[in-house]
Amino acid sequence: MSGSWRQRISFRIHQWLGLASALVLLIVGATGGLLALEDDITAILPGPEVAAGQLLPMPVLAPKLQLPGKTLQRIYLEPQAQRPGRALYQDRQSKQREWRIFNPYTGEILGARPAISEFFADVMALHRWLLLPNSIGSVITGTAALMAIILLIAGFIRRAPDRLSSIKDWLWWKRGSKGRLALWQFHALLGTWLFIPIFIMALTGPWFAFDWYRSGLKQMLGSPETPTIKADANISADANAVWRSFLTVKPDGRYARWYLPREANGEVRVRYLEPDAPHSRAYSALTFDAAGHLLQQQRYVDLRGGDYLLANMYAFHTGSYFGLPGRVIWSLSGLAFGSFAITGIWLFFNRRARPKEQASGTASTLIAYASQSGTAAAYGQRLKLWLEQQGQGVHLRSMANMQPQEFGAYQQVLLLAATYGEGQAPDSALLFQQQLAAAAVKLNHVNVAVLAFGDRQYQQFCAFGHWLARRFNELGAGTLLPLQEVDRGAEQALQHWSDALAQTLKLEHASLAADSWQSATLLQNRCLNPGSDRPVHQVQLALQGNWQAGDILEILPVWSESQSRHYLQQQGLDGDVMVSTHAGVMPLWQAQAQYLEATVVTERELTPQAYVNAATPLGARSYSIASIENPLQLMVRHVRKADGIDGRASGALATAPVGSEWQVRLKPHSNFHLPPADVPLILLGAGTGLAPYLGFLAQRRKQGFKTPIWLLFGERYAEQDNYYGAELQTFRAEGLLTHLDFAWSRPNGRYIQQCLLAEKDRLQRYLAAGAHLYVCGAIAGVGAGVQQTLVQLLGEPQLLRLQQQGRYHRDLY
Repeated sequence: MSGSWRQRISFRIHQWLGLASALVLLIVGATGGLLALEDDITAILPGPEVAAGQLLPMPVLAPKLQLPGKTLQRIYLEPQAQRPGRALYQDRQSKQREWRIFNPYTGEILGARPAISEFFADVMALHRWLLLPNSIGSVITGTAALMAIILLIAGFIRRAPDRLSSIKDWLWWKRGSKGRLALWQFHALLGTWLFIPIFIMALTGPWFAFDWYRSGLKQMLGSPETPTIKADANISADANAVWRSFLTVKPDGRYARWYLPREANGEVRVRYLEPDAPHSRAYSALTFDAAGHLLQQQRYVDLRGGDYLLANMYAFHTGSYFGLPGRVIWSLSGLAFGSFAITGIWLFFNRRARPKEQASGTASTLIAYASQSGTAAAYGQRLKLWLEQQGQGVHLRSMANMQPQEFGAYQQVLLLAATYGEGQAPDSALLFQQQLAAAAVKLNHVNVAVLAFGDRQYQQFCAFGHWLARRFNELGAGTLLPLQEVDRGAEQALQHWSDALAQTLKLEHASLAADSWQSATLLQNRCLNPGSDRPVHQVQLALQGNWQAGDILEILPVWSESQSRHYLQQQGLDGDVMVSTHAGVMPLWQAQAQYLEATVVTERELTPQAYVNAATPLGARSYSIASIENPLQLMVRHVRKADGIDGRASGALATAPVGSEWQVRLKPHSNFHLPPADVPLILLGAGTGLAPYLGFLAQRRKQGFKTPIWLLFGERYAEQDNYYGAELQTFRAEGLLTHLDFAWSRPNGRYIQQCLLAEKDRLQRYLAAGAHLYVCGAIAGVGAGVQQTLVQLLGEPQLLRLQQQGRYHRDLY
């Protein structure tokens, strides 16, 4: 799963679980923070004391502590010798429990517990049961603890840095933060700094609420239980014998907790601390039968592994395992955890209350995009989400829906601008470009950053982005960041720009990478025109995901080691030399195979590192999808360059064996989707530009739409290059494809634009009926030819109106 989707999913899980359990976690966190310091608070407050002396033996003490109508159940001694002991009773009629304090040296009952002890008893009841009946309250708090485990993991994933260089920003307060951003930083940084103690508290919390959780952990972590010696039910109780047996183990007679048997011949359980016990809960345990026989002994110092963890569950939960520093940290963590409920709810409703996107300019930041294939628009969505999560007021808008004067409502403008073909603005931004060129607005108070998307194979690389930067500068706008060029959506360039933006705006760094690559298995590789010097292959891949007709599959053309070494050898470079890349230090062959485009060496003395520094980062190759469901189908032309080298992706795909694995990712292409309504379609495609129309026809068949579809397909030879001719004739026989025209350029020199000229009346009829017009193929071939013919037949104003109406779609390469 990608960083982007991982963070989105984890954010939603964190958000909704936090809201669902906020009140309970607020109570449990606040009370837990108090309880972690209970022993320390009660120790420093004045309380009843007794004169230390010789402990009364249990056979003597127990009778002295008996009360009418009550059953004595437990006897506790404090670690401090001058502190009174505590006795727990249960009323025989009401079954209510109550505590008394007593002098362990005389057996005198001194009365009820001090007020501070009663206070902490109430806090404990609130912490564990919410002051509800035990069976109900413990289920609620235990469930909240389970939800907290998932909530914390999701929050950690959401906050985890993608790179080591981002750790400082991940852990440190950003100066100058105000309002919502300051509150968000408080919420996020406390959760990061105190994650470990809070996570331990959450993991151990269900132990005290659910039997199944305890049993599961015991089964998973504990040693196999050794059979215990069973008490003889016929032996009558002998308190003196039990005491004598205890003294053989603990000669000083000092115990921590003595559990009296519920029946006259029941077992007696005792917990005690060794002289060198590491903390106040490091109990050793004994079990005796009523006659004083030792049934089981568990010494703390002998515990190992899972048994050790289980014995320290309470100590881990309260922090007492780590001494006073641990108790203080656990207390702060509990209070912080309770505060998350307040800050989280405030952040949620504050975000919901902010106004929706509008032209009134209530946000200080605008992300304006001009996108042809969807790359700029998709990055804009990720950028908006990132800025919003850091408390920024931001609007995301398409330039197609903006007027130049609207930019004046913002303090900072982030322009994501794709360049289409040889320096053109995307179709959707052509009108905006005209308006901005003629605008006389003053943007002196606006700071602009331009992220220019393009394809370096074109001479006018990123020209529209450069034009925007110049034009905004002419209108008085300042420069927020230098213009950044992005070749074919290169993630390295995008990350560099987002890092610079984070530093400029004093925000937390984050990865804004697109959806992660996934592995696809090649199922079929079939040449559609055998014997051609321009072979086209049908490639079928099995992969996870959903797509629509018109979407794009990006393929990462990674070379094998042998391919990389062979190419570097041709360039006179040693593939074994270690070089530094953005991904770390590695051999040159690995850098070439995984991260670099093939770069022809023109300097004889060029070093391997200089070659890496000069090389273009490896970009994805895009292919129109020719199917609407698995297996995913592509049409791939095997490209051979003038120097005889195969196209990096097409050459590999055309020769790939069945079963080979490819790194791919799906890319929505919203500008080239079918309209939702049942309207006529005009489909113009040349060569592999036929691919998306196969998906279009399959989708229209599935939808049951009946309006006319006119397909004009062009290639070289009718005998050799009539790809999917049988399938197209089937669509025509079904009535789905109304008109099917071919333009074969060899040998009769007929092209698609000539078909349009000959069928201009049909073109006008289709458009008058509300048809959408699609063009797919090479930009220098069918793209330029069809555009010129459409201007000739329709005129520029009508063609511009079609673009504004979203009825003219182009997918050119």
